[in-house]
Amino acid sequence: MPLPLYLALAQGTNFGWGVCSHYLRQELGGMYRDVRMVDEHTPPYVTGSVFHALADLEFNALHQVRGTKNFGYTFFENELTARSVENSAQYECVLAGSTWCLDKLREKGVEHSDLLIQGIDTSRFFPLPPKEENNLFIIFSGGKFELRKGQDLVLSAFKILQKKYQDMVLINCWYNSWPQTIALFQHSRHIQFEAKGESWKEFMLHIYRKNDLDPDRIITLDLVDNQSLRELYAKTDLAVFPNRCEGGTNLVLMEYMACAKPVIASCTSGHKDVVTRENALLLDELHPYQLYDAAGNLWADWEEPSVDQLVALIEYAYHHRQELRRLGERAGQDLQRLTWTQSARSLLNTLLRYDGIGREDILPGH
Repeated sequence: MPLPLYLALAQGTNFGWGVCSHYLRQELGGMYRDVRMVDEHTPPYVTGSVFHALADLEFNALHQVRGTKNFGYTFFENELTARSVENSAQYECVLAGSTWCLDKLREKGVEHSDLLIQGIDTSRFFPLPPKEENNLFIIFSGGKFELRKGQDLVLSAFKILQKKYQDMVLINCWYNSWPQTIALFQHSRHIQFEAKGESWKEFMLHIYRKNDLDPDRIITLDLVDNQSLRELYAKTDLAVFPNRCEGGTNLVLMEYMACAKPVIASCTSGHKDVVTRENALLLDELHPYQLYDAAGNLWADWEEPSVDQLVALIEYAYHHRQELRRLGERAGQDLQRLTWTQSARSLLNTLLRYDGIGREDILPGH
């Protein structure tokens, strides 16, 4: 009898964990003989291995189920705590979504850890033809509107650029349903922040006006389904990702690059598993950016890109369209190698090393 592999993951398609869970379920189902989904009918204890989505910084599992062996998968951006280290002992192995996360784990002594990089759906995100010329230079910015993602840096840079280039437009997918993470913009020195507005677009419009930005030059989208993103990317010239920290490899960044579209990205944390000087314009003028909790404990140890360098690189991209196209082509080539199939195989190899599955139960060809 094959040893069952239970997937205790997340549901949904419009956020990172949901996309990751969807594709790992899909790929593993075609690679292993007995893959089972954890749901409300799953008993609290099962025979077999359980692959857990870890729900928080303290490594609590998303689902309250335990297997004969247990493996955790984590993406984190804040500093690990003593409880994080203590709870890591509940798993045979803690898999990290980036090399940066893995290094953080091992710095804390969590040696039973390994790397599991996310993939992309190459049937959905694949090289696009050059954008149709419409006399506009359209900049894309994605990711939840929060301090860590660096949208305050985007707005600060665009405030400078919109006065100089009348054909520049910013289009963003920044929808965020977690007010507590939005509120961290109170720590920004780059924008004035005030939460006001009945809808998402009203909220963002207030931010633009408060910071002397022309709202007619900024297109604010609500939540966009993952299936519609490639069509959106086709209308843009460049994407900017001045993130202060990414615990994973930033799925939006990866999917945009996979469409052979050029990016400006911070060379920090999880981004470093994806971007190189050959496939992106790198924000490498970084400064330490630390946040502390009310007790004075270090809570976030990030790096902040330079707004001046972001402005300079956007201007460089604006004036070097042919080079920008070549950069995008290289990005498309590089990202086609980072597939969910590869991610699933990597996971199976880790489970094998810890005797979490039987080699004989992996389907032929994998």
